[in-house]
Amino acid sequence: MADDVAITGIGCVTPYGRGYQLFCEGVATGRDVIGPISRFDATPYLSNAAGEVPGGLVEEFLTPRLRKRTDRFTHLALLAAHDALVDAGLEVDTNVDGDRVGLSIGNALGGWEFAERELRALWTQGPREVSPYQATAWFPTAAQGNVTIQNAIRGPSRTFALDRASSAYALIDAIRLLRHGHADAVLAGGTEAPISPYGWLCLQTSGLVARRPTDSDDSVAYHPYDHRHSGSVFGEGAGFLVLERGEFAHSRGAVILGWLSGWGRSTDGYMPYYTVEPSGEIYARAIADALHRAGAGIDSLGVVYSHGSGLPIEDVTELRALSIALGNGAEQVPITVPKPLFGHLLGAAFVLDVILALQSLRTRFVPPVAHFEQPAPGLPPSVSLARLGSSMRAGCTAALVTARGTGGTNAAVVISV
Repeated sequence: MADDVAITGIGCVTPYGRGYQLFCEGVATGRDVIGPISRFDATPYLSNAAGEVPGGLVEEFLTPRLRKRTDRFTHLALLAAHDALVDAGLEVDTNVDGDRVGLSIGNALGGWEFAERELRALWTQGPREVSPYQATAWFPTAAQGNVTIQNAIRGPSRTFALDRASSAYALIDAIRLLRHGHADAVLAGGTEAPISPYGWLCLQTSGLVARRPTDSDDSVAYHPYDHRHSGSVFGEGAGFLVLERGEFAHSRGAVILGWLSGWGRSTDGYMPYYTVEPSGEIYARAIADALHRAGAGIDSLGVVYSHGSGLPIEDVTELRALSIALGNGAEQVPITVPKPLFGHLLGAAFVLDVILALQSLRTRFVPPVAHFEQPAPGLPPSVSLARLGSSMRAGCTAALVTARGTGGTNAAVVISV
């Protein structure tokens, strides 16, 4: 059982802005913040839409010097991590020993905005014009290093680069660190800033991107589980949770927002670099393991926040997996995917779903599957997709969040209150 892992702080920066209250309110009201990319000309790309973080947030928080030597994905991580620690009332080396604080962070693409700019300078102006920080700003662990330095974190620290399951594995790693006594508190989450010409091209060639709609009346391209599904619309942002051993959180009088009470992982790579294992049985194993570790039955499970990539093969196999894992209770538990409102945030996607799931448990509200009209062919009939938003069933105290990454990386976590 992992129910001794307490959630005591939340921080996020999303296309809605800074703060998890703003994020949760935006989703609850169904506000769509996907729009045309403003940071570069995306006209030649298959998709020119994204969820962009509003301008000015990073500039208000970070010094010009720090911004100059780091990439945007690090900027977003620093902002969200700071807010999570403040929300938890956790002051490193004041009410917690920095040696007993860890960091676990997920990221998929690293810092291509910085890298592109400096490589452009290399080829057009020569090596003397390249920033000396090029070697340290672009790689996926750059955010990890800067968050630890800025917050005096000296405990176990690592980065997980597992495509869209990156922050799921970061949270699971944090649970294990706390349960095995390697830390008293862990800052866990993910960050992503893919909106640059090369980063966007990488997503396009990966086959994950939803194509522009051919119907001029349809401005939305992200339709998980819907007959129009063709992939994801992506966005940028970061989210972090402060996780603590329950005993430690109680000893310092922390406000406990919820618990990470179960987790599961599996790998079902069916062919190189893509997840198309057709039965869903291996993915279901990760979900079943999470529910088993949490001791969560159908009666206590109030909602599933599923990955919902919008890729036809992933949509079908994910719902098959949920149908297998939930068994006869699959029709009782609503499955939702709010991502189409703000974008799929890759390495940061899972932790943001956890934040929304926690909010659902606290407010008893289940947001609908965004942009859902008609079920896609091949979906199992024994699942319940949230349509209009509804109140959670009485007595439910747990939520399930799932993720999967390219190549067969599956993960699931159960949150409880």
